[in-house]
Amino acid sequence: MHESPSDFVPRPAEGLAYRNVIAMFAARVRRSAHQPALRFKEGGVWRTMSWSRWQEASRELAAGLRELGVSRGQRVAILARSSPRWMVADLAIAMVGAVSVPVYPSLVADQVVAILEDSGAVAILLEDDAFLGALRDPRPEALRLVVTMDDASPPAAPGEPSVRGWEDVLATGRTALEQGAAEALDALATSIAADDELTYVYTSGATGEPKGAVLTHRNLVFETWAIKNVVPVDHTDEQLMVLPLAHIFARHLVWATVEQGAVTAFAEGEDRIYANFQEIAPTFVAAVPRMYEKAYARIVHEVTDRGGMAAAVLERALEVGRQASYFRQRGEPLPTRLALKLAVAERTVLRRIRDRFGGRIRFFVSGGAPLPKEVAELFHATGLLILEGYGLSETTGATHVNRPERYRFGTVGPAIPGSEVRLAEDGEILVRSPAVMARYHDRPQDTAEAIDPEGWLHTGDIGELRDGFLRITDRKKDLLKTSTGKYVAPLMIEKRLRLGHGIAHATVCGDARPYVVALVSLDEEVMLERSDREGLGCTRYADLAVHPRIRQIVQAHVDEVNAGLSRHERVRGVYIVPRPYAEETGELTPTRKVKRPVVLRRYAEAIEALYPAERSPRAPGAATGFSP
Repeated sequence: MHESPSDFVPRPAEGLAYRNVIAMFAARVRRSAHQPALRFKEGGVWRTMSWSRWQEASRELAAGLRELGVSRGQRVAILARSSPRWMVADLAIAMVGAVSVPVYPSLVADQVVAILEDSGAVAILLEDDAFLGALRDPRPEALRLVVTMDDASPPAAPGEPSVRGWEDVLATGRTALEQGAAEALDALATSIAADDELTYVYTSGATGEPKGAVLTHRNLVFETWAIKNVVPVDHTDEQLMVLPLAHIFARHLVWATVEQGAVTAFAEGEDRIYANFQEIAPTFVAAVPRMYEKAYARIVHEVTDRGGMAAAVLERALEVGRQASYFRQRGEPLPTRLALKLAVAERTVLRRIRDRFGGRIRFFVSGGAPLPKEVAELFHATGLLILEGYGLSETTGATHVNRPERYRFGTVGPAIPGSEVRLAEDGEILVRSPAVMARYHDRPQDTAEAIDPEGWLHTGDIGELRDGFLRITDRKKDLLKTSTGKYVAPLMIEKRLRLGHGIAHATVCGDARPYVVALVSLDEEVMLERSDREGLGCTRYADLAVHPRIRQIVQAHVDEVNAGLSRHERVRGVYIVPRPYAEETGELTPTRKVKRPVVLRRYAEAIEALYPAERSPRAPGAATGFSP
């Protein structure tokens, strides 16, 4: 099946509106110089950076980096949490003609050093000096400059990279600009071509060794143009950034605001997100599914846990919201009687749910992993629209996204304008687009396997196309075939299992086995709260994993999921892992995806114990037994 370029909107004759991202940013400054661009909290107070100040700071940093030896084509890494300085650095690196290399701050030292070595980074911008020790022994071969974004600049020993503070580098840049560097930066801005390298984005490694996807100015300029044509925003809109900017999903959304003029506010941290919702009252937010899943589980839990009149009122309001959602999805007016019921539901329940997110949300965006359809439907019943999209590091972000006026829950929407999608014979999703990467850095064999001679990127994901809407069913490498010859898509089952209140992650197994089983990682915070309410006496995760009542709760949810599955898909054994999946212990990527090979290898003995006919001695942990 082949879908032609979707929703095609004519582009300028030369193919791109701007030669490079520097020109795109300059155009935004000409239109919106003194309007707010970035918001951030400092000293307990929300502060604003304008478009012109962002550009000015980036030019100062660019000139400073240039004075310190960074030149065109060289790689410069950024290792920091999301902040205005991150984006100032991103633009500055482009202004020098260098190539940015985002690094997740959650990575361990060995992983950081591996990326610096692979990319050949000559400089790195660090949020603080905590990683300095890791960069000294062993020192990445090409690295010669470290800029600490918190202004710390401890002396470097002979042979070590020079360490400079952020303000020091900006001051160096200001002096250079006064002495003629401005003309050099202006010349660079006009000479950087669309197909020049912009950034290396290292894949998160859920299915193998991380690789650096080489993205060009053309890739990002095209992507921002395409997003503008399907999810339009303007200077009256404000997004709350809750994702790490090392994630291409987050980064391309900030660059999309450059093209469209919207404001980006940076959340203070995971534990402050809902407080920031109240303070900022954003109009749109992009997040990975886990944020929405947790909110869904909490709403459902309120219905089941309240009891009495309160639960009845909440359930009734949600049912009215679901009925209204049915008409809204079809673009039809609400019947008068339903409209009256909805007005009551709004006043008593629904508006209060929306107020948890600040009260001004026009839409959410979900990406990075599949979103359970049930979550999108429940949110819509409350009046909150989640637009699910799909994309990869290799495609500069989104290749597909639902639109505010054209969406279908359970799908990732149609292709973005100017892009093509088709399905291979085995169902693999193939994409051809100006947003597809140039190559993998220094990996010609991997590049040849990923991009065929006709320019189609082989995504490794399996999907279905219907009426132009794409639905992701699984990863090609993850499909299971039971010993009875039945195929099982674990992703779909895992999505449903994660909807259980208190279940953080699930890993479905069963390849070449007689039936399907699952490993479950608990949401420690939620389950400890439940333990306190029920007087179970659990004080840590390990207690939860073996407590009979917790196992009963998990099994009850598994039974509920099984009721909606075909017989060969049903989960017939469950093991609660003895410690939660975490990035630090290797089970999760920085984008919170489960590293299936790691998990299967680590819990191989526990999995064996779930198959009685071939049972080895039972591993320590909590197996819930079998469900019908």
